[in-house]
Amino acid sequence: MVDSPVEESLGANPGAAALDPADPVAMGVPGDRARGFLASSGGRAFRALAHEPFRLLFIAFLVNQTGFWISHVSLQALMVQLTGNDPMHLGMLFAALFLPAFLLAPLAGVTADRFDRKRIVLVCYAAVAALMLLLAWLTASGRIGPPLALALSFLLGTAFCFSGPASFAVAANTVPVLDLPSAVSLQSAANNLTRVLGPALAAPLLAARRFEWSFCIFGSAAVVSALLIARIRMPDHAPQFSSGGIFARLRVGFAHARERRPALPALLTVAALSIFGVSHMALLPVFAERVFGNRDVFAWIVAASGVGAMSGALAAGYVHRATLRGSALQMVIYGVALAAFALSRSLAFALAAQIVVGYFYFSVMTNLQTLVQRIVDDDKRGRVMSLFQVAWAGLIPFGGFAMGAVADSLGVVPTLVGAGACCFAIALAIAAGAPRWSGQTGTNSSLAA
Repeated sequence: MVDSPVEESLGANPGAAALDPADPVAMGVPGDRARGFLASSGGRAFRALAHEPFRLLFIAFLVNQTGFWISHVSLQALMVQLTGNDPMHLGMLFAALFLPAFLLAPLAGVTADRFDRKRIVLVCYAAVAALMLLLAWLTASGRIGPPLALALSFLLGTAFCFSGPASFAVAANTVPVLDLPSAVSLQSAANNLTRVLGPALAAPLLAARRFEWSFCIFGSAAVVSALLIARIRMPDHAPQFSSGGIFARLRVGFAHARERRPALPALLTVAALSIFGVSHMALLPVFAERVFGNRDVFAWIVAASGVGAMSGALAAGYVHRATLRGSALQMVIYGVALAAFALSRSLAFALAAQIVVGYFYFSVMTNLQTLVQRIVDDDKRGRVMSLFQVAWAGLIPFGGFAMGAVADSLGVVPTLVGAGACCFAIALAIAAGAPRWSGQTGTNSSLAA
């Protein structure tokens, strides 16, 4: 009998996995049995580190994301220098980086379900390295301008887009299902540790206006990360050769998300938080200059948000069962904190508010990602997680562009206050409807109701 992809993702021996889901052999995932702290209730959030494939992936993720955040704040600072800190151009930069996630993520999801996922990630990392080294050369030689920076950002966003669903699936396939919340939590925590470390490391380069060095660092980090991921040994992905073209496969993925409640309302929650919440990051350089009189302060605001986000992601690893209603209630607090940040006139208060913003932003996102990952079938995981990517990253350009346009006419502070109010109102509505949207449908619905 040949194991289905679902069985491969849940274990080489599903019967044995049901009896002992903590057994990595029964789960079909290489790695050591958790010992000591990792085997305790206090170590639950870190238990994915007991598995060697995930450890390699985790280190690669740390290296790559540190390089990303160094380059990301430098790219924002470069655009500030090229355009005189124009809010519209900063919104366009976010649009260029994240628009591919909206336009191409469904195709990336089909690709992740059709081809070898690890190879997709390696190809994308190679593309990132090439693009960053090109951007470094253009910047150092003085050939860079706003249109070219936006074009390269779009290509960079395309590489991120295709690596996203494949990376989600690779992470899920390196741990047993019992340790999936730990894996998602640790990846989110790593992302946010690097949100602190990256801007801190970039600050001297920003002050010296040596943006090309930041781009070289990210290019080198992508190469190192690819080498680490190439060493990961994991079960071969068995793609599903379903009939029909790409649109038929996309319909199957969407139908699966709709059937596995509450996946679809969870994706809508992610979308709302991205449009009205995450997009405020596009205005941080403008906010820093107009409120505190120093545009370089925005790097420290990003770092403060990262401190909170890392804590929120780790805290999500201790959640016994992620729910839609619990995530929505956390989003309520996020909206209040964002409005408080917008109204701050003290840098210390602004940094404290951003810590709270970051905490609840990534706590919500990590819980919802864990919820969706647990209730989908592995052979459709790429397509469903591509919808998650559309909701998370694909809608940011629209929110960033809209916030830039509104801030141009109303001012940055009223725009941020309004964004916080929208998050607050939408989250209350989602929390109220969560019991109805989390009805028992599909074999895995009980995990997320």
